[in-house]
Amino acid sequence: MKRLLLLGAGFTRNWGGWLGNEVFEYLLGDPEIIADPDLRLKLWAEKNKVEGGGFEAALDKVQREAKATGDTKQLNRFERAVTRMFDAMDQAFSNAYPNGPFRFEFCASNAKRPVAEFLTRFDAIFTLNQDLLLERHYFEHMPYDSRWQGFQVPGMKVASDVIGQQGDRVWRSYVPDERPSKFELNPTQQP
Repeated sequence: MKRLLLLGAGFTRNWGGWLGNEVFEYLLGDPEIIADPDLRLKLWAEKNKVEGGGFEAALDKVQREAKATGDTKQLNRFERAVTRMFDAMDQAFSNAYPNGPFRFEFCASNAKRPVAEFLTRFDAIFTLNQDLLLERHYFEHMPYDSRWQGFQVPGMKVASDVIGQQGDRVWRSYVPDERPSKFELNPTQQP
């Protein structure tokens, strides 16, 4: 029987990741959103929807409007605000904490219970999270003495550019594979 792990915002929350309401609050406080009352109204309109709302729905709406009208000013403002929001969250995942370095463990006690060892138990991990917690603290420090020789992101390929580096840790960006229907799972890498 295959063991699959499905992750959402609650997983990242354990290490300070933001939930949807906190993302919404951050965006409302962003200078570019504050400077555009129409954009603030679009955010509020999507937040108040019972189904399908949130900042992603507001962004989708603004993207569609920009495509229809050719005016990308509001879209550019919104995208810069969203980028700053994810950068702020990523900074929290990558920096040391006041009481020591970031610990990707199940508890903050002295007993080490690495999350990475737990995650290697799964045949695949599927996440809806849009942050870089796994990329920063699991992919780069995966215990390769386990059954996995690394990881892969199905349907994506590693781009050649380095997007970040901290000590011996290097982060590269991913881009969609030109032939997504042709991807194959590598049995030695965890998808």
